[in-house]
Amino acid sequence: MNSSREEQVMLTDAARIHEEAGADGGGNEIRQAVIAGIERGRRRSWQGRLRTGSLAGLAAAAVVACILFFIPMIQELAPQSAAPAETAGWGELENFKRLYSFDSEAETLDSAIRHGYIQQVNRSATSGNYRITLNAVTADDNKIIFLYTANVAAGQEIYSVNSARIKNLATGYNLDDEGQIGGHDERSGPLENRIYYGRGVIHLDRNQPFPEQLEADFQIASVDPGKLKDPKTGKNAAEMNYSPRLKISFKLDPKFKEQQTVIVKPEADFMLEGIQVTLKQVELSPLMTRVVIGIKNGSENTWPNRQKIFLAVGGDEIQSVTKAGTVSIGLSAAYGNEEGFERRYGSNLLDQPESMNLLLKTGKGKNAKEITVPILP
Repeated sequence: MNSSREEQVMLTDAARIHEEAGADGGGNEIRQAVIAGIERGRRRSWQGRLRTGSLAGLAAAAVVACILFFIPMIQELAPQSAAPAETAGWGELENFKRLYSFDSEAETLDSAIRHGYIQQVNRSATSGNYRITLNAVTADDNKIIFLYTANVAAGQEIYSVNSARIKNLATGYNLDDEGQIGGHDERSGPLENRIYYGRGVIHLDRNQPFPEQLEADFQIASVDPGKLKDPKTGKNAAEMNYSPRLKISFKLDPKFKEQQTVIVKPEADFMLEGIQVTLKQVELSPLMTRVVIGIKNGSENTWPNRQKIFLAVGGDEIQSVTKAGTVSIGLSAAYGNEEGFERRYGSNLLDQPESMNLLLKTGKGKNAKEITVPILP
């Protein structure tokens, strides 16, 4: 079934309006494959850091997607509903932990830092009153997460990092940006508006060569002191000041491409809005969990039904149980496809979860319910 351009527009509008207004599934086999792969990787590194070889030779089926909506990680995201029993000490990156309460990638970063799955970069670029520092990155074959610090000299306050992007120097093209979040420094108590900590996410295509030589490219937006308190700030272009493009080149640690995505097919059936659907595929990597849900019966696979099951989900997360506690991993993006829809979440795969469940919230009021679909039962 091919979605027309008109259908795609309708899906986008419908999702925007909506935003406003016990099968085993082979769980034991999946868990063993994941754990075995991680353990193989640990044995390859004398430091015990994850360096896992290929875990599965399966290729992901191509998804012909019509985008229903894309949810970048932005400051308006709700706080995570749960956290691990103990978060990792972030060392030099401790200042970024203040983003934890509203960052859907917080649990992913915490897991990566806990297992040494991080690359310290600590390179800066300066022009006039502006300085940007690329502090650290982590990556797998699905995404790159990068942490940066912006500074301005006295006489200015940072409004935001106007843009943060990463170019693959081998191709000369910017990689797909999935959004940023950030906030001012609060270490000294009162808001310190001249220092800004940010986190960005880049989407990678596993069908393309893994990037190596990269260039991070930033622009800082600032205003005169006191202007940040004015609710009209940002609407008058004349009040804004911008840095030149600030660029930092770096080489991505090759350890990140050694951990390849595990693809499993649980085929777990459940109901959404009276329509039988199935959890067709789950992709697991250190930084991402991607689930694909499709309408089970071909005769029911229509545009109205695809729209109905997508909009039926009013909230969702992945609940991951580890020896340290239970973690709720938030949604980062959602899309529609020709069979149903897919959803992307963060990951704590490095923690070797004992079980993972997809939790979908549907209905409102008396009709509200939560559907639990096992990923790793």
